[in-house]
Amino acid sequence: MTGRNRISCPLVLFVMSTAFILAAPLSHGESLAAWRMTADGPAGDGITILDGADGCFTPARRAGLPCAAFREDAQPAAAYMYFSVDPARKAGLAGPVWLEVEYFDASPGGAVTVEYDSAGDGSVPAPYRPAEDQWGGMMRGSERWRRAVYELRAPRFGNGQNLGADFRLGYARLYVRSVTLAAAPPADCGALNEASSTRLVRRARAGSDKRVILGGYDPDSARSAGQMVRLLEANAPVMKSVGITSHEGYVRWNLCEPEPGVYDWSIYDKYVELYKRHGLKWVPFLIVGSAYSLPEWFYKKEGFQGYVCLEHGEESDVASLWSPALRGHLARFIQAFCEHYRDTGVIDSILLGITGNYGEAIYIASGNDWTAGVYGDYHTHGGFWAGDPFAVADFRRVMGEKYPGIAELNAAWGSSYGGFGEIAPFLRKDAPNDRAWLDFVDWYIASMNDYTRFWLENVRKHYGGPVEICTGGHAPAEHGADFGMQCKLAAEFGGGVRITNEASDYKANFSLTRWVASAGWQYGAYFSFEPAGEVRPEGVLPRIYNATVSNARGLHYYSPNLFAQEKALDNWVRWASLFRNRRPKVEIAVYYPQTHIKLTENKFLGHVQHLRDCFDFKYLSDGQIADGGLEDTRALVMLWGNVAEKETWAAVTDWVRRGGLVLYADGIGRLRTVEGDESPHDALFGPGAALGRGRAARFAGENDGGAYRRFLCDTLAAAPELSRATRRMVAEDGREDGVFVSLTGSRALLWLNTTGKPARRAGRAVPEGAVVVSGL
Repeated sequence: MTGRNRISCPLVLFVMSTAFILAAPLSHGESLAAWRMTADGPAGDGITILDGADGCFTPARRAGLPCAAFREDAQPAAAYMYFSVDPARKAGLAGPVWLEVEYFDASPGGAVTVEYDSAGDGSVPAPYRPAEDQWGGMMRGSERWRRAVYELRAPRFGNGQNLGADFRLGYARLYVRSVTLAAAPPADCGALNEASSTRLVRRARAGSDKRVILGGYDPDSARSAGQMVRLLEANAPVMKSVGITSHEGYVRWNLCEPEPGVYDWSIYDKYVELYKRHGLKWVPFLIVGSAYSLPEWFYKKEGFQGYVCLEHGEESDVASLWSPALRGHLARFIQAFCEHYRDTGVIDSILLGITGNYGEAIYIASGNDWTAGVYGDYHTHGGFWAGDPFAVADFRRVMGEKYPGIAELNAAWGSSYGGFGEIAPFLRKDAPNDRAWLDFVDWYIASMNDYTRFWLENVRKHYGGPVEICTGGHAPAEHGADFGMQCKLAAEFGGGVRITNEASDYKANFSLTRWVASAGWQYGAYFSFEPAGEVRPEGVLPRIYNATVSNARGLHYYSPNLFAQEKALDNWVRWASLFRNRRPKVEIAVYYPQTHIKLTENKFLGHVQHLRDCFDFKYLSDGQIADGGLEDTRALVMLWGNVAEKETWAAVTDWVRRGGLVLYADGIGRLRTVEGDESPHDALFGPGAALGRGRAARFAGENDGGAYRRFLCDTLAAAPELSRATRRMVAEDGREDGVFVSLTGSRALLWLNTTGKPARRAGRAVPEGAVVVSGL
């Protein structure tokens, strides 16, 4: 649930025969090798099309002509067409060579890309090097056969790509009739870039106060920047026509600071000029510290300190947030970036890529993937990353500030340390007791918040516009993320939070994003939602629904999420206007058991997903409760987790006595403090509990079944503590059936139907795959 995902593919599965001879003349006079799809199948003259993994194809016809197309039922999904060159044709081959592709221009937006197995830089081969230049290949939606030419300057063709390929073609919906390798470009290649008519795309617009952000087209080197800009240029008109307001681009430290203190902004200047030409805004995603962002002069050089895991004691390539050297470089980079770009007029919001594998306000959380593309595989996994010398020193400092002396720490932890110099971060299995573990986890999370504050402070010194913290994951202790406090931090600096963990299922998306939404409402931070990777066409509308009923400021999609399939784009065009400013009215909160999660694991989300199918609600964590989050809450539901600090239980009890309603199931377990005091339970649910003007509704049964959820629905639908509108919202839904409801304003119910069949709610028909508004 973090960062971008790329498919890791197995070895070659199947190779199509090349025994046929080409039946049509080639466009090049100096052909080296060629391939064509004929009515009888693939015909190769020195080039073979490969089939398997993420390159599964099938024969097809477009505009009456035979071609190769992606196989729709392939798993993993087909994303490329792979080709190999016969050994006899590439013997002694030296670049440059030119690749001509005949493709069908089926849909508007984007371009056909070519990556080839190259000689690389020096002795290191680069199997997926983008073509250095291209003519044509832009998708205009003309529904005609077109040609594109690509320059490959340093071909190695050592079968280094997936399936043993030498080059591959990429586009969301790819139809290819022929490919030809030549020693010289065709005479007419310059004409291939001439403007051609673009098929009209129905216009779509979200609300005027909303941001719709498209991600993609990011260079991984200066070499690939030109191609990425061309691809974005090709897609910009379509982006504008369907209501995309901004493009998000990764701004990598290593692409901007080739020498210490020497900045080269030429790569991103090209993007800025593009934004100005097309009237797009920019969301620069600043990446400083992740492995793929490190300049060569800093990577494992003097001053570098990577995170060190507690599980193995090994160092990662991701720079540690406790490193003083990193903070110095970060402050200077932020200043230089802001001074260069803040007056360009194109910045929508600056997105802060705090740390971790991808650039989020969480610690290292995944294995090796595309982030290893610069320096190779590195030590990385989910776990705790607090073992470097700077982290150890900081942990000792903070514990020394919390406890007056080592005797007090030992008394709290049940330990026998001789001094603060003996303590060091530990894993859960090695923690002396629960209090010791919470002290460690609280410090771990606070360290992330402190480093995030450092980012915000430095941005605000040089830039006064919108800024967002990028965060992700599902908030287990090892991620070090407290979404509530991240929203509080953002609000302090007039900023917001981007949460990057959505997919296609509404219940799952709600469970993962609602903490950010709830805390954003409470503290006054704006927020936006982003997918972690793939979004299926049927997931486009649920993401819009989640954003609009949460009143998110922004909604992010990666380019393939909308443009990879016609159905996805159709769904966006149909429903984009639903994403507009709304006033969520959410009086019911579900307790987010923050302390319990730290002590155990995060099993909370599964409970939430079932209940969301019954009615809408917000989250309240321990931190939010401490900051007064109960004041605009009328009912508090407990789903899972029975351990909290005494201050949390005291705040809940006080709120109930002042008129609040708390709902609880015996299966949760008796409420207690970290030290085991169960008096908070008796204060709320014991015989003769003094509840003042409030009440406690207790269910005598398990907390994880439909019976408890029915009890909650029945109790809340009749609860006088709630407004009439909220009671109606619960009563009109109140069932687990794939139809969801939210209350916006005081009189509007928004219904989402994910069942695949028509439904009827509050006197209105709710078609399948649709959103309907009903009044109260």
